[in-house]
Amino acid sequence: MLTGRLIPDDRGVTLVELIVVLVIVSAVIIMAAVSPGFVGTERVNKVSHELLGDLQNLRHSAMTQGPDGSATALRGYGVRFESEHSYRIFRFNDSDVNFMYNGQSEEAALPGESAPLMRRIPAPAVLKIKDNKDLVVPVDTVLIFDRHGIPRQRTMGFQLMSIIVENPDAGDVRKKCISISFNRIREGIWDGEDCQEQ
Repeated sequence: MLTGRLIPDDRGVTLVELIVVLVIVSAVIIMAAVSPGFVGTERVNKVSHELLGDLQNLRHSAMTQGPDGSATALRGYGVRFESEHSYRIFRFNDSDVNFMYNGQSEEAALPGESAPLMRRIPAPAVLKIKDNKDLVVPVDTVLIFDRHGIPRQRTMGFQLMSIIVENPDAGDVRKKCISISFNRIREGIWDGEDCQEQ
């Protein structure tokens, strides 16, 4: 017969004890998740993914979109790395028709934009470019995808490139990289010498 009284059970835990344990475990997980290493890794991953997306879109646009009123001498789509913290996305309008990129005056805005798009890299992440065996800051470095999607230099010679995204404040955070070759753009992990594609 039930009397309406709860009989204490020494074999289990109460709901209050369970909630307290879950709150403590959640607090420990949150503190671990927002540690500098985690934040640094996530920032590097985010910058790498966004840059990869921009480069893939540029290559695709170069192969599928033609000239218009604001870019009558369209030769392709490009990116100009201004520094380790920013880059611009543009259409290459070869205004003097010499088949060479001659500077910012030949940068046309993307369709629907009023000026070439600027992307900022959130600190502490930075961009570097592999130059022989060294990593250098990409000051005024230009990469253009021609109408066939082939990466080109300013002089329209072939351009193969490895772009490295790193967090210099956290030496233990792995560096990401983007490898650009004739027919593909891949993301990977920088091993200190080369981009190991994933």
